Amino acid sequence: MSRFAKAALAIALVAAVAALPLLAQAKPASIKLMVDGTFQVKENGEQQLVDGFKDLTGIDLVLNHPVHNEYYNKVNLAFSTGDIPDILIMSGNWYTKYADAGALYDLTKLYNKSDFKKRLADPAVVEALKIDGKLYGIPFERGNGTITYVRGDWLDKLGLKPPKNYDEFINMLRLFKNKNPDGLPPEKVIPITSAGLVNSEYPLDIYLREFYQDATPDFVKKGSKWVDGMTEPNMAKALKRMRDAYAEGLIDKEIITNKTSNARDKWASGTVGCFNYWAGTWNLNLHNLITKNVPNAITRPIPPIKETKYVERPATTYAITANAKNPEGLFKYFHEFVLDGGKGQTWATFGTEGVFHKIEDGQIKWLPSLQDPKKLFLKAVISPELPVTNWQPNWKPDPMISESLKMFQANSVAYGLPPANEKYLELLPELNNIKTQYVTKIVFGQMTIEEGLAAYKKDSAKYVETMLAAINKK
Repeated sequence: MSRFAKAALAIALVAAVAALPLLAQAKPASIKLMVDGTFQVKENGEQQLVDGFKDLTGIDLVLNHPVHNEYYNKVNLAFSTGDIPDILIMSGNWYTKYADAGALYDLTKLYNKSDFKKRLADPAVVEALKIDGKLYGIPFERGNGTITYVRGDWLDKLGLKPPKNYDEFINMLRLFKNKNPDGLPPEKVIPITSAGLVNSEYPLDIYLREFYQDATPDFVKKGSKWVDGMTEPNMAKALKRMRDAYAEGLIDKEIITNKTSNARDKWASGTVGCFNYWAGTWNLNLHNLITKNVPNAITRPIPPIKETKYVERPATTYAITANAKNPEGLFKYFHEFVLDGGKGQTWATFGTEGVFHKIEDGQIKWLPSLQDPKKLFLKAVISPELPVTNWQPNWKPDPMISESLKMFQANSVAYGLPPANEKYLELLPELNNIKTQYVTKIVFGQMTIEEGLAAYKKDSAKYVETMLAAINKK
């Protein structure tokens, strides 16, 4: 080969290498997408939503949409049979499990180069999803969390302001019980209720923030090591606060058997003074529920007391699977499109125009739900009140929704995820049951704090040792 031929070949090779990223970002003809119940349901316009995506991008969305409570069983089946989607929803410990198993594509570099990274409203929401510094999924909306709601009309009638510290908080609960301004008998009043003393999923301490304060029953990172929060000194103090309040009749006596629906029903009945529940849309929902029975009731979100913060749970992500043939193209034409601050984000948030929403006087207005025309649509893929970017569409949420979210986001911390693996997740449900059992026994006065924690250490030792060994090896 001549010198000139070699030079021409070298130039051609350089050009080919330079073109690789462009080829890798080639537009996919279709995207196999696996979603859970957070995606628009079939009866409420799923096909119209998919059609809208095709109209905007020219790409077919091929959906695998299992029933919500069967989602992760179907995900496991998809991976075991080899019928693996290109992109799928991943949340919580499932996200860390599949990332640990090498089943998800590392999106760190693509995320760092993305346009939407510069427009994030709170980078901590994404940072909380990193595992050993790597990102395997992108949240399309914030994780959100719970905020404390009180009967604002009770505060007003009692001449109280929202409590600023724990002493004022407990005093408020006492006054709710003993000087109930609606004239209910003290035994009928529930100063505070919740869906359990311990949440049924991570984070375990998301409810009853005023009692947990800086403690958590979960595993928590202390320095460079993960430890069991149940055995930390601050957990004993949290248990004492709950135990004392329960003994005084300030905590719902049925709290351990409450489900979220039970707790909401009690709030709606007008007998509850304080309820820690989801920020945003649920402010309006709780107001609507209670005013059906108590027309003058006021549902007032309050800032956290000085001893604590509210907790933002890790956000649900859209992950690209490791076997996907064109991860760069999928990221560009799905993730970046959905978070583009323009037509893509409008589609993902408000759905197909003329089906889910209309434009009226320059404002986005919801249309009636296809599933229940008596109600309006609330979201397509992304909750409009919870964007991860600073995107501001021409849409006005109810002030109750926006104000409670503003208060929550200004007073919350984003929880990260433990680096879960197969063994950790196998043992986690049983360990959480043990945690709940001993928290209950201690708070209900069936065991002293010292007896309960000692018994917990003994019964949980084989689980805790194995699980900490698994996550601390990272």
